[in-house]
Amino acid sequence: MSLKTFAFLVEPSSYTLDIVENIYKPLGIGHIFFHDRPLIAQSDKTPEGDIFENMGCFQRIAKLRNIWRRYDFFIFNGYNTTEFLLFFLTSWILGGRKYIAIDSDTQYKEIGGIKRFVKKLYLQTIFKRSFVLGFAGGSYGHKELFRRYGMAEERIFLMPMMVNNETFFANRPKPESPFTFLYVGRIIPHKNVEMLIQSFQKAFGDETTVFLRIVGRGSSLESLKSRYADAPNIHFEGAKFGRNLVEAYHTSHLLVIPSLYEPWGLVVNEALSAGLPVLASNRVGAIYDLILGKETGFVFDPTNIDELSSLMKKIYEDPLLYKKMSRNAEELMRNSWNYEMYKTNLISAIDYCHEKLHGEER
Repeated sequence: MSLKTFAFLVEPSSYTLDIVENIYKPLGIGHIFFHDRPLIAQSDKTPEGDIFENMGCFQRIAKLRNIWRRYDFFIFNGYNTTEFLLFFLTSWILGGRKYIAIDSDTQYKEIGGIKRFVKKLYLQTIFKRSFVLGFAGGSYGHKELFRRYGMAEERIFLMPMMVNNETFFANRPKPESPFTFLYVGRIIPHKNVEMLIQSFQKAFGDETTVFLRIVGRGSSLESLKSRYADAPNIHFEGAKFGRNLVEAYHTSHLLVIPSLYEPWGLVVNEALSAGLPVLASNRVGAIYDLILGKETGFVFDPTNIDELSSLMKKIYEDPLLYKKMSRNAEELMRNSWNYEMYKTNLISAIDYCHEKLHGEER
């Protein structure tokens, strides 16, 4: 790997900072953040290096010129920023002298009307260019986004959605009781938290041998806390970060993610690393790589309370099934979906670009 590479990153969330520390720095990949704080996924870490939004206009122009001159391959989180368009158009005008990768956690989704036409025109213009690569966060719908808008298969690379698994490895047994279901995430309408609560109550009522912990904050939190204030086995614990979040996983048994829409769902990675099987909505992007066919949990329809309730009871009432899924979960994250996979795939992409740019010189 000898191609000089630079990454444009949206925000210094915990998982992005971990990628920088564990992948980019060891490989000598430069980086810059557009924002100086996470927009959604909070972190207790401080980002290093320059931040675009803290620069003046002329500083930004000078910085971009310097990056363009020093590097040959650029990784962009997404494809909607002015900086991405500037680099894309410049490389196109110069005949693809620099390569660009689009790192995306977006799955392909059918849309209609004028929006479909505009999106198709925009993405096909970008994705069909031979100097543009697709870094897909997952193996299925995420890769399909690039395929559907004209990108050749050889330019699509799996760049797995990733957390620092080692942070969440428990290396200690789970508490025997009470059996604890866990939700981690924002508490807003499309996260579908009330459906989870209703499914839990349908399965267990007010039993105190089983608990539901809800970790997070958001616009729906106070109304849900008020509505279920009398439930003795439902605990709203607010937002948790760093060690407090890790401890929540280590003292729980199973994660439920009931979202009506979720491009990926990094809480799935976190839970599996901590040895928690996962019950995930069929609209969560991570299910195709981390749950289906892996025996690490079950998938359900997020509009079907009975189905989720039944799955919660099934795994609670079958200790052998639970232990098997818990073991499979941690093994998957230790041995497969990890930084080694990410590093290998990234090096393959960089080598591909190097071969295209300099192969004729060999």
